[in-house]
Parts: sequence; structure tokens; C-alpha cells
Amino acid sequence: MPANDREILIAFGKNKQDDLATANTAAGLVRMGKLNASNMYPTLNTENDAEEFGKGHEFATAVFKTYWDVSGQIEKYVSSQFAAWVMAFSLGKTTKSGTGTFTYTSTPLDPVTDGLELPAFSFVEQMRPGANAVVDFMNIGCCINGWTLSIGSGPGRASAKLVADIVGSGKFAEPSEITLPAATAETLLPAASASITINGVDYVTAKNFVSLEAGWNNNILLDDGFYPGSGTNAGAAIRGRLEVGSREASLRYTARFEAGSTEYAKMKNQTEGTAVISLTYDTNHSMTMTYQRVQFGMVERSSQNGIVTVDVTCVPLYHSTNGIFTSVIETTLDGIAEGEPKPTPPDEE
Repeated sequence: MPANDREILIAFGKNKQDDLATANTAAGLVRMGKLNASNMYPTLNTENDAEEFGKGHEFATAVFKTYWDVSGQIEKYVSSQFAAWVMAFSLGKTTKSGTGTFTYTSTPLDPVTDGLELPAFSFVEQMRPGANAVVDFMNIGCCINGWTLSIGSGPGRASAKLVADIVGSGKFAEPSEITLPAATAETLLPAASASITINGVDYVTAKNFVSLEAGWNNNILLDDGFYPGSGTNAGAAIRGRLEVGSREASLRYTARFEAGSTEYAKMKNQTEGTAVISLTYDTNHSMTMTYQRVQFGMVERSSQNGIVTVDVTCVPLYHSTNGIFTSVIETTLDGIAEGEPKPTPPDEE
């Protein structure tokens, strides 16, 4: 029978894998929904011998497996649970405090003390799992290459979205042989709850804010993941490591422009400050992102619905003590980016 694409079920590692090649167990997964219909089925790349000599002609006579690739996105309305997961796995270094309500503080990896490899997780997609499965596979060894947070004007959940960009080692299991957990209840963080202060200006109090786009990119060294001994799956190469490259933080926003607006002057004077963006549901669910130092790299006049606005591109700068970016998220979901739960040994008789 034909399947509706909204039958898809997805789950991903709430806990980090023990290593890039070792899959999460069912106990280490969390199940959530998503907005985008695209899947992350592994792609098999091939080559042929058309350019080789000795065949007597210029045509291909054989096709060869080369490597598996995995990439895709998870697009969702912003919830405290999903945001905490994205920040922990994309930035790479997380501490947890609290009980019942947990506070996750995430910062970028320090290559000197933490290395270059991000925490890895497994990603499962299923549709009608079982004897008549339409889709049932697990990508093993995935990392978050980057994310984009969009906060905009207007009613509805779409005014606050978070998109995670996923890449994988290419190792997979089909069927997944995983029984997915129940869906996790999520707590949305609406754009209307935002608190936004950038370079000394409280834009919410001034009622001048229109939209922003914040982002992080790990620029993972994908080709460097293939090396002698990196591994194979079904006769094609897979990645044996996923290391960060030159990481980038980004922030740009649009605000109403009026007499007394300071964006142009601050760009001319190279004025420096912090950028703090918060979304809140209640005392148990919130997200605060801090760019520790920003200057304005570009300021351009624009228009939104006939009202004069200004588009500002910030340049995040490194702080010698606080680094470049910090995420602090409160949520009720426990165990994010912690090690896989270990089975309880049977009682000795």
C-alpha cells in the first residue's frame, strides 16, 4: 500500500555514542517530530572507468563503489528540549546542573583540551517498521555540522525556528533493529517571549525589533574523514573521524530605524559590546545565547511593510576569558550528550 510521508518516525541519540562507529542503543535515543520532509538515507557514491585507457574505446565498461555519504537537516519550531540537544552536540562541550529542571551550559570545544571531534549520535528513520517496513534504517556516527536560529515577527509557531545541519560517517544499519521510544513532550519557546540586547541596545523595550538570524558552523572536515583504515560498509568507504574545521559564529538582524538609532554610528566608531538573545516559556524552560563580543560589520537601510528599517550584520569576536559563544538552556529533558546508559548487571546469586 502507498505510504504517506507524514508517517515517518525519527529518533536520534540523546546520549552521545561511545565512539563514532558504535551505535546508540534504544535507551540512548530520543524521539521528536520535525517540519521538513527530506530524509537522510545514505547516499552511495560511485565512479566508472570511462577515462581509463586500454579499453579500445572511450565508453565506461564498469561502475565502482567509492564511498557512503550522509547529510540532511532537522527543522523544528524552537523547543527547550531540541535547542538543548542542538547546542550540546554542535558546540561540543556541555555541563549540566540541577535536578528535575536541568541547566545545560554549552560552549565550543577547546582543541587543546577537548580535541577536534564532536560528540556523535545515531539517527533513526522508520515508516511502518516491521515485516512490511517502508523505511527502517539507522545512520551511525552523525554529528551536527551547524545550526540556524530564526526569530521573526508575526503570530504562530513559525516565528521561532531552529534548523540543525547533520552529517554522518556513512556507516548504517538496515533494518535498524531498534524499537523507538515514545515521543518526547516538547515545550515551545515562542518568539513573543524574546529578550534581545545587542551592543548596548535593548531592542525589545524599544519595540523596534523585526527579526534575526543566528548561526554556528563547524565546517567539519568531511574529506579528511576518509583515510587508510577509516572503514568500509558494503564495499564502500566510510568516514572514521568527523573533526571540526574553522568554526564560525554568525548573527544578523533587522530593526526599525528612527531618529536616535545608533547602528550607523556604532559601525563607524567600531563600538563593541555583547549580544544576548533569550527565549522563555517559564522558569523550567528557557534559552539564552550570548555572543561575548560583537562589532557591526555592515549596516544597510531597508524597509519592512513600508516602515524604514536597518539590516545589521554583526562580527562575533573572541573573548580571551569567555570565548566566543555560550548557550545556557533550562529544560526537563535529562541526559543530553551524556554517555550511553550502561545495562544494570544481574544480581549475583
